[in-house]
Amino acid sequence: MPVDNPTAPAQQGADILLLSASNYPALPIYPYAFVQVSAVAARHGLTTARLDLLHTPKESWRTTLCETLERTSPRLIGIHLRQLDSIFIWNYADHDLPGAPPVRRNSYWPFHETQQLVSLLRELTGCPIMVGGFGFTTRTPDLLDRLRPDFGVTGEPDEVLKHLDDVLAHRNVERIANLAHHSGNGYTLNPRVFLPPADHTEYTDAILRDLLDFYGPQRVTGPEADVHVPVEVQRGCPYRCYFCTEPMVKGRHHRIRDLDVVMADIAFLADRGVSRVWLVCSEINIGSNKLLFEMAARMRKLNHGRTTPLNWTCYLLPNPPLERSEIRALLESHFEPSWNQFASYHDENLKRTRVPYRARHAVQAQVAWLEEDQAFRSAHGLPLPPRRLDMFLGNTYATPETVSATLRTVSELRLGERFDDSLITRATRVFDLGDGLIDDTAASAYSVGPEGLLDEVDLVHPTFSYPTALVEALGSARAVDEFFAYVEKTFLSRAYRARLDWPAFLAGHTDEERLAQWCESLRHAPARAGESEAARTVRLSLAADGGAALLKQLRESTALEESAGPLARALVELLIDTEPGRTRDVFAAIGLPGYWDDRTARTAYDVCDGLAARFVAVQDVLDAARAAAGPGGDPALPLLAVEYCLYDNNVLLRPDYSRLLFRG
Repeated sequence: MPVDNPTAPAQQGADILLLSASNYPALPIYPYAFVQVSAVAARHGLTTARLDLLHTPKESWRTTLCETLERTSPRLIGIHLRQLDSIFIWNYADHDLPGAPPVRRNSYWPFHETQQLVSLLRELTGCPIMVGGFGFTTRTPDLLDRLRPDFGVTGEPDEVLKHLDDVLAHRNVERIANLAHHSGNGYTLNPRVFLPPADHTEYTDAILRDLLDFYGPQRVTGPEADVHVPVEVQRGCPYRCYFCTEPMVKGRHHRIRDLDVVMADIAFLADRGVSRVWLVCSEINIGSNKLLFEMAARMRKLNHGRTTPLNWTCYLLPNPPLERSEIRALLESHFEPSWNQFASYHDENLKRTRVPYRARHAVQAQVAWLEEDQAFRSAHGLPLPPRRLDMFLGNTYATPETVSATLRTVSELRLGERFDDSLITRATRVFDLGDGLIDDTAASAYSVGPEGLLDEVDLVHPTFSYPTALVEALGSARAVDEFFAYVEKTFLSRAYRARLDWPAFLAGHTDEERLAQWCESLRHAPARAGESEAARTVRLSLAADGGAALLKQLRESTALEESAGPLARALVELLIDTEPGRTRDVFAAIGLPGYWDDRTARTAYDVCDGLAARFVAVQDVLDAARAAAGPGGDPALPLLAVEYCLYDNNVLLRPDYSRLLFRG
């Protein structure tokens, strides 16, 4: 564990020992606070040592801390409390939520871990303890009372570190901005000031060694690096998005860091092999795209002539909008499109969430970045990474109209077909943004602790609120989870179709005798122009041995065999094509005229919408199809076509779902 000293080689001792027990195991991030606090400390002649306990088993904390305290002999222990919970409902539900990421439920309690850390330190040392960090700043009074540190820092620690000798001597502490200190039986919180970003560089070789040890060098510096190293470019945010605490923690006035200093930090990292950086800011284009374009120009200059260019990214609003040519210029500067989770594509909903954009901005940005990034990667021989469409459709102000309007837009743009997967945030992590709980969550909010549901709302603990209108429409929060899981895989991505088991479908809807008869008929049917490669393979198999080898392969295949799926699907389609007239009649009768001839032109949403307009249950669709197939002949192939349609589009007809999915 290196010790930073601005004026001398690394020593055993350190003025400040920085600790963290609040890292999120599902997304480990080396604390940027360690970088920034160490840099501020160095400006005031103070040395620091750093230890994140994420990789230290709880049973080893005592030994590790004893060794660290003996080695560093700090004057102050600074504990970083980055966040109070994951903000994701699936980490704290009392059951596995359908459609949720694979996380360990009830396993991430950073406040409780920090509480245990403070208690253990009290046993091991008399060194004063100070707690700070983003999460601490959101609930400072409550956390002071529960953690009982010697000191706290609300927001930036610059003034506290500048006057550290006074702090430790309890001398004139009431004059030190952002400091919380003991006063009688409680604490006094000094006036809060919002400070600008550092006017000096932050990274050192010692810090970088810590960071490399935390991740492993290959994740930071190699060609397969997946870690973005943070560098602050701007601080503060003027917006009032109902779900975000950033303005209350960082201030409502955005202040841009000296870009020469920013680039000095970035060049330091690039010269040491770092592959990717994240420009820390609320959003880089608050009010205009000027800062974004300036950074792009500087990154192009930095990367010029480098064998391995440095990639960069940041949070980016869809408004102000970007021209396609501007997006291409950003990509040429090695900008990586950043994650963004829109609340919906419904203007009234966006207005109520208080985000600084509307549906047209979100849609335009979503489509433009998708298409331009794909074209850029294709032109440069770069692989296309898996894409996931994230949406906050479970925001507090969501209504049936919000959901249906968004899904109509997704369908019209065929956006779902462009994403491998989707994730819907289905509940709001509730905060007090300075004036109490937002009105719409006060009645529905609930808090949970390690032992389960709490008797009352406690914002130090994970606190959530499901959208009231959707809970009322579906009957319960669990029903909202199930509904959104269906929407994710069916309408917002191609995840459902990617998991279809066509050999199993074929086996479940035919028997060997009938399938053999159909294959014999197909063997003599002429091929059509434009048939797929899989269809041509099926025809070759039929010509060779009547399809015996193919049918054996499909019977014995497993869901994991990628080659069998396209062949089974192609066989089903070719069989149905031998009865085109009756198939068209059946689809016309169930409200999907022309479906079989133009099925690739229809989204799953189109199909479900068309069927929901006439039927209340899937069985009703099948009954109508049987009636339309009529007496005489073999109705099995037209009915197989309907079963194909239902399976391929994940049709689930429920009146309560239809009211949310297909309004107006």
